[in-house]
Amino acid sequence: MYKRLLLVLALCLPVGGAFAQLNSPDALRSAARALTVGDLLGLAGNGDTQSELRLGLSLQLIAERDQPAAKESGVTQSAAYWLRQAADKGSAPAQYLLAELDIRRVGVGDTAGCSEVSTLLDKAIAQHYLPAMTALGHRYLEGGCGFRVDDSLALSLLRRASAADDAEANYWLGVSYEKGLGVRANQPEANTWFRKGAEMGDPACQNALAINVAEGNGASKNETEAVEWFRKSAEQGNFEAACNLAIHYQRGEGIAKDNLLAMTWGVISDRNASGGIYCTDHIDFRRRQRSRWPKPPSGPMHG
Repeated sequence: MYKRLLLVLALCLPVGGAFAQLNSPDALRSAARALTVGDLLGLAGNGDTQSELRLGLSLQLIAERDQPAAKESGVTQSAAYWLRQAADKGSAPAQYLLAELDIRRVGVGDTAGCSEVSTLLDKAIAQHYLPAMTALGHRYLEGGCGFRVDDSLALSLLRRASAADDAEANYWLGVSYEKGLGVRANQPEANTWFRKGAEMGDPACQNALAINVAEGNGASKNETEAVEWFRKSAEQGNFEAACNLAIHYQRGEGIAKDNLLAMTWGVISDRNASGGIYCTDHIDFRRRQRSRWPKPPSGPMHG
Protein backbone atom coordinates (compact mmCIF):
# COMPACT_ATOMS: atom_id res chain seq x y z
CA MET A 1 0.00 0.00 0.00
CA TYR A 2 1.09 3.55 -0.72
CA LYS A 3 2.42 5.50 2.25
CA ARG A 4 -0.11 7.84 3.83
CA LEU A 5 2.53 10.54 4.08
CA LEU A 6 2.77 10.72 0.31
CA LEU A 7 -0.98 11.07 -0.09
CA VAL A 8 -1.01 14.06 2.25
CA LEU A 9 1.97 15.56 0.45
CA ALA A 10 0.47 15.07 -2.99
CA LEU A 11 -2.85 16.61 -2.01
CA CYS A 12 -1.32 19.60 -0.22
CA LEU A 13 1.32 20.73 -2.72
CA PRO A 14 0.72 24.14 -4.28
CA VAL A 15 -0.56 24.52 -7.81
CA GLY A 16 0.22 26.99 -10.58
CA GLY A 17 3.60 28.37 -11.52
CA ALA A 18 5.51 26.32 -8.95
CA PHE A 19 4.53 23.22 -10.89
CA ALA A 20 5.82 24.43 -14.27
CA GLN A 21 7.38 21.51 -16.11
CA LEU A 22 10.56 21.89 -18.10
CA ASN A 23 11.20 18.17 -18.61
CA SER A 24 7.91 16.48 -19.45
CA PRO A 25 8.09 12.73 -20.14
CA ASP A 26 6.88 13.18 -23.74
CA ALA A 27 9.48 15.87 -24.44
CA LEU A 28 12.22 13.71 -22.95
CA ARG A 29 11.17 10.70 -25.03
CA SER A 30 11.12 12.74 -28.23
CA ALA A 31 14.66 13.95 -27.51
CA ALA A 32 15.80 10.41 -26.68
CA ARG A 33 14.45 9.03 -29.97
CA ALA A 34 16.58 11.54 -31.86
CA LEU A 35 19.85 10.25 -30.36
CA THR A 36 22.24 8.28 -32.55
CA VAL A 37 24.35 5.30 -31.48
CA GLY A 38 27.33 7.63 -31.33
CA ASP A 39 25.41 9.96 -29.06
CA LEU A 40 24.56 7.09 -26.71
CA LEU A 41 28.17 5.92 -26.53
CA GLY A 42 29.23 9.46 -25.69
CA LEU A 43 26.66 9.77 -22.91
CA ALA A 44 27.88 6.65 -21.11
CA GLY A 45 31.14 8.23 -20.07
CA ASN A 46 29.94 11.68 -19.10
CA GLY A 47 28.88 10.91 -15.55
CA ASP A 48 26.48 13.86 -15.28
CA THR A 49 22.84 13.51 -14.28
CA GLN A 50 21.33 14.65 -17.57
CA SER A 51 23.46 12.23 -19.60
CA GLU A 52 22.52 9.34 -17.32
CA LEU A 53 18.86 10.25 -17.64
CA ARG A 54 19.00 10.41 -21.44
CA LEU A 55 20.93 7.15 -21.72
CA GLY A 56 18.58 5.32 -19.38
CA LEU A 57 15.51 6.59 -21.20
CA SER A 58 16.96 5.69 -24.62
CA LEU A 59 17.56 2.13 -23.43
CA GLN A 60 14.07 2.05 -21.93
CA LEU A 61 12.56 2.99 -25.30
CA ILE A 62 14.50 0.15 -26.91
CA ALA A 63 13.28 -2.25 -24.23
CA GLU A 64 9.66 -1.25 -24.76
CA ARG A 65 9.67 -2.63 -28.29
CA ASP A 66 10.09 -6.21 -27.09
CA GLN A 67 9.99 -6.54 -23.32
CA PRO A 68 10.68 -10.31 -23.01
CA ALA A 69 13.69 -10.04 -25.32
CA ALA A 70 14.89 -6.91 -23.55
CA LYS A 71 14.72 -8.66 -20.20
CA GLU A 72 16.66 -11.63 -21.58
CA SER A 73 19.34 -9.45 -23.19
CA GLY A 74 19.77 -7.18 -20.18
CA VAL A 75 18.60 -3.98 -21.91
CA THR A 76 15.90 -3.41 -19.30
CA GLN A 77 18.41 -3.86 -16.48
CA SER A 78 20.78 -1.42 -18.18
CA ALA A 79 18.00 1.14 -18.53
CA ALA A 80 17.18 0.77 -14.83
CA TYR A 81 20.85 1.13 -13.90
CA TRP A 82 21.32 4.46 -15.70
CA LEU A 83 17.98 5.86 -14.56
CA ARG A 84 18.87 4.92 -10.99
CA GLN A 85 22.18 6.76 -11.26
CA ALA A 86 20.31 9.92 -12.19
CA ALA A 87 17.50 9.29 -9.68
CA ASP A 88 19.98 8.89 -6.83
CA LYS A 89 21.40 12.30 -7.73
CA GLY A 90 17.97 13.85 -7.24
CA SER A 91 16.62 13.98 -10.80
CA ALA A 92 12.81 14.08 -10.51
CA PRO A 93 12.25 12.98 -14.14
CA ALA A 94 14.58 10.02 -13.55
CA GLN A 95 12.73 9.09 -10.35
CA TYR A 96 9.45 9.19 -12.25
CA LEU A 97 10.78 7.21 -15.22
CA LEU A 98 12.35 4.58 -12.98
CA ALA A 99 9.02 4.13 -11.18
CA GLU A 100 7.28 3.75 -14.54
CA LEU A 101 9.91 1.24 -15.65
CA ASP A 102 9.36 -0.77 -12.47
CA ILE A 103 5.64 -0.86 -13.25
CA ARG A 104 6.24 -1.97 -16.85
CA ARG A 105 8.49 -4.80 -15.72
CA VAL A 106 5.50 -6.41 -14.02
CA GLY A 107 4.31 -7.29 -17.52
CA VAL A 108 7.22 -9.72 -17.92
CA GLY A 109 6.84 -11.24 -14.46
CA ASP A 110 9.31 -9.00 -12.63
CA THR A 111 7.60 -7.48 -9.58
CA ALA A 112 10.73 -6.73 -7.55
CA GLY A 113 10.64 -3.04 -8.41
CA CYS A 114 7.10 -2.50 -7.13
CA SER A 115 8.40 -2.06 -3.60
CA GLU A 116 10.20 1.18 -4.57
CA VAL A 117 7.54 2.78 -6.77
CA SER A 118 5.95 4.69 -3.90
CA THR A 119 9.29 6.02 -2.67
CA LEU A 120 10.36 7.14 -6.14
CA LEU A 121 7.08 8.94 -6.83
CA ASP A 122 7.24 10.46 -3.33
CA LYS A 123 10.63 12.00 -4.12
CA ALA A 124 9.51 13.32 -7.51
CA ILE A 125 6.29 14.82 -6.13
CA ALA A 126 8.28 16.50 -3.36
CA GLN A 127 10.15 18.33 -6.13
CA HIS A 128 6.86 19.48 -7.67
CA TYR A 129 7.23 17.14 -10.67
CA LEU A 130 3.64 16.99 -11.86
CA PRO A 131 3.89 13.84 -14.01
CA ALA A 132 4.60 11.92 -10.79
CA MET A 133 1.29 13.09 -9.30
CA THR A 134 -0.48 12.05 -12.48
CA ALA A 135 1.29 8.68 -12.36
CA LEU A 136 0.10 8.21 -8.78
CA GLY A 137 -3.46 9.03 -9.81
CA HIS A 138 -3.15 6.57 -12.68
CA ARG A 139 -1.95 3.85 -10.30
CA TYR A 140 -5.00 4.32 -8.08
CA LEU A 141 -7.21 4.33 -11.16
CA GLU A 142 -5.96 1.00 -12.50
CA GLY A 143 -4.30 -0.64 -9.49
CA GLY A 144 -1.46 -3.13 -9.78
CA CYS A 145 2.13 -3.16 -8.55
CA GLY A 146 0.98 -2.99 -4.91
CA PHE A 147 -1.71 -0.33 -5.39
CA ARG A 148 -5.38 -0.95 -4.69
CA VAL A 149 -7.93 0.68 -6.98
CA ASP A 150 -9.33 3.82 -5.35
CA ASP A 151 -11.32 5.84 -7.89
CA SER A 152 -12.06 8.70 -5.50
CA LEU A 153 -8.43 9.22 -4.59
CA ALA A 154 -7.35 8.77 -8.21
CA LEU A 155 -9.74 11.46 -9.43
CA SER A 156 -8.68 13.83 -6.64
CA LEU A 157 -5.02 13.50 -7.61
CA LEU A 158 -5.71 13.77 -11.34
CA ARG A 159 -7.91 16.85 -10.96
CA ARG A 160 -5.23 18.52 -8.86
CA ALA A 161 -2.56 17.70 -11.42
CA SER A 162 -4.79 18.98 -14.23
CA ALA A 163 -5.47 22.21 -12.34
CA ALA A 164 -1.71 22.65 -12.07
CA ASP A 165 -1.46 22.31 -15.88
CA ASP A 166 -0.17 18.75 -16.27
CA ALA A 167 -1.55 17.87 -19.70
CA GLU A 168 -1.40 14.08 -19.26
CA ALA A 169 -3.72 14.23 -16.24
CA ASN A 170 -6.48 15.30 -18.61
CA TYR A 171 -6.07 12.05 -20.54
CA TRP A 172 -6.77 9.92 -17.48
CA LEU A 173 -9.68 12.13 -16.46
CA GLY A 174 -11.06 11.65 -19.96
CA VAL A 175 -10.62 7.89 -19.65
CA SER A 176 -12.43 7.98 -16.30
CA TYR A 177 -15.49 9.63 -17.84
CA GLU A 178 -15.29 7.45 -20.95
CA LYS A 179 -15.24 4.20 -18.96
CA GLY A 180 -17.23 5.34 -15.91
CA LEU A 181 -14.38 4.93 -13.41
CA GLY A 182 -15.48 6.64 -10.19
CA VAL A 183 -17.94 8.81 -12.13
CA ARG A 184 -20.99 8.24 -14.32
CA ALA A 185 -19.89 7.44 -17.88
CA ASN A 186 -20.25 10.56 -20.02
CA GLN A 187 -18.63 10.62 -23.45
CA PRO A 188 -19.08 14.37 -24.12
CA GLU A 189 -17.47 15.11 -20.74
CA ALA A 190 -14.66 12.70 -21.59
CA ASN A 191 -14.11 14.59 -24.83
CA THR A 192 -13.97 17.87 -22.92
CA TRP A 193 -11.00 16.54 -20.94
CA PHE A 194 -9.37 15.04 -24.03
CA ARG A 195 -9.72 18.38 -25.83
CA LYS A 196 -8.25 20.28 -22.90
CA GLY A 197 -5.19 18.03 -22.92
CA ALA A 198 -4.99 18.06 -26.73
CA GLU A 199 -4.90 21.85 -26.80
CA MET A 200 -2.11 21.73 -24.21
CA GLY A 201 -0.14 19.46 -26.54
CA ASP A 202 -0.59 16.05 -24.92
CA PRO A 203 -0.23 13.46 -27.73
CA ALA A 204 -2.45 10.80 -26.14
CA CYS A 205 -5.25 13.35 -25.64
CA GLN A 206 -4.85 14.43 -29.25
CA ASN A 207 -5.13 10.83 -30.44
CA ALA A 208 -8.12 10.08 -28.18
CA LEU A 209 -9.95 13.24 -29.22
CA ALA A 210 -9.24 12.51 -32.89
CA ILE A 211 -10.72 9.01 -32.60
CA ASN A 212 -13.91 10.31 -31.06
CA VAL A 213 -14.23 13.17 -33.54
CA ALA A 214 -13.55 10.78 -36.44
CA GLU A 215 -16.21 8.36 -35.23
CA GLY A 216 -18.71 10.87 -33.84
CA ASN A 217 -18.45 9.51 -30.30
CA GLY A 218 -19.94 12.21 -28.07
CA ALA A 219 -18.93 14.83 -30.62
CA SER A 220 -19.90 16.02 -34.09
CA LYS A 221 -18.22 13.77 -36.64
CA ASN A 222 -15.47 15.65 -38.46
CA GLU A 223 -12.89 13.59 -40.32
CA THR A 224 -10.87 16.63 -41.38
CA GLU A 225 -10.45 17.84 -37.79
CA ALA A 226 -9.61 14.28 -36.72
CA VAL A 227 -6.78 14.06 -39.25
CA GLU A 228 -5.24 17.26 -37.92
CA TRP A 229 -5.28 15.96 -34.35
CA PHE A 230 -3.86 12.61 -35.47
CA ARG A 231 -1.06 14.48 -37.26
CA LYS A 232 -0.24 16.64 -34.23
CA SER A 233 -0.03 13.55 -32.05
CA ALA A 234 1.95 11.49 -34.58
CA GLU A 235 4.49 14.28 -35.01
CA GLN A 236 5.25 13.96 -31.29
CA GLY A 237 6.03 10.24 -31.65
CA ASN A 238 2.66 8.72 -30.70
CA PHE A 239 2.69 5.49 -32.69
CA GLU A 240 -1.06 4.84 -32.36
CA ALA A 241 -1.79 8.25 -33.88
CA ALA A 242 0.72 7.61 -36.69
CA CYS A 243 -1.10 4.39 -37.51
CA ASN A 244 -4.46 6.16 -37.38
CA LEU A 245 -3.13 8.81 -39.74
CA ALA A 246 -2.00 6.02 -42.06
CA ILE A 247 -5.54 4.61 -41.96
CA HIS A 248 -7.01 7.94 -43.05
CA TYR A 249 -4.52 8.33 -45.90
CA GLN A 250 -5.32 4.84 -47.16
CA ARG A 251 -9.07 5.32 -46.89
CA GLY A 252 -9.10 8.91 -48.08
CA GLU A 253 -11.12 9.97 -45.05
CA GLY A 254 -10.68 13.62 -44.07
CA ILE A 255 -7.75 13.93 -46.46
CA ALA A 256 -6.91 12.98 -50.05
CA LYS A 257 -6.23 9.26 -50.49
CA ASP A 258 -2.49 8.55 -50.73
CA ASN A 259 -1.20 5.00 -50.33
CA LEU A 260 2.43 6.09 -50.28
CA LEU A 261 1.85 8.42 -47.33
CA ALA A 262 -0.27 5.73 -45.71
CA MET A 263 2.65 3.32 -45.83
CA THR A 264 5.09 6.05 -44.74
CA TRP A 265 3.11 6.81 -41.61
CA GLY A 266 2.65 3.10 -41.02
CA VAL A 267 6.42 2.61 -41.03
CA ILE A 268 6.86 5.62 -38.72
CA SER A 269 4.31 4.05 -36.38
CA ASP A 270 6.22 0.77 -36.37
CA ARG A 271 9.49 2.57 -35.62
CA ASN A 272 8.02 4.03 -32.42
CA ALA A 273 5.76 1.12 -31.49
CA SER A 274 5.89 -0.89 -28.28
CA GLY A 275 4.12 -4.00 -27.09
CA GLY A 276 4.78 -6.08 -30.22
CA ILE A 277 1.86 -4.65 -32.25
CA TYR A 278 2.82 -3.01 -35.53
CA CYS A 279 0.76 -0.98 -37.94
CA THR A 280 2.19 -2.48 -41.14
CA ASP A 281 1.28 -5.99 -39.96
CA HIS A 282 -2.30 -5.00 -40.75
CA ILE A 283 -1.92 -3.55 -44.19
CA ASP A 284 -5.64 -2.91 -44.61
CA PHE A 285 -5.48 -0.69 -41.51
CA ARG A 286 -9.04 -1.62 -40.61
CA ARG A 287 -9.05 -0.27 -37.08
CA ARG A 288 -7.96 2.85 -35.30
CA GLN A 289 -5.51 2.38 -32.45
CA ARG A 290 -5.52 3.87 -28.98
CA SER A 291 -3.64 3.20 -25.75
CA ARG A 292 -1.47 5.17 -23.33
CA TRP A 293 2.19 4.76 -22.44
CA PRO A 294 3.30 2.95 -20.35
CA LYS A 295 0.49 0.39 -20.74
CA PRO A 296 0.96 -1.38 -24.11
CA PRO A 297 -2.14 -1.91 -26.29
CA SER A 298 -3.70 -5.37 -26.27
CA GLY A 299 -4.84 -4.82 -29.83
CA PRO A 300 -6.93 -2.49 -31.96
CA MET A 301 -9.67 -0.91 -29.89
CA HIS A 302 -11.71 1.12 -32.37
CA GLY A 303 -12.79 0.63 -35.92
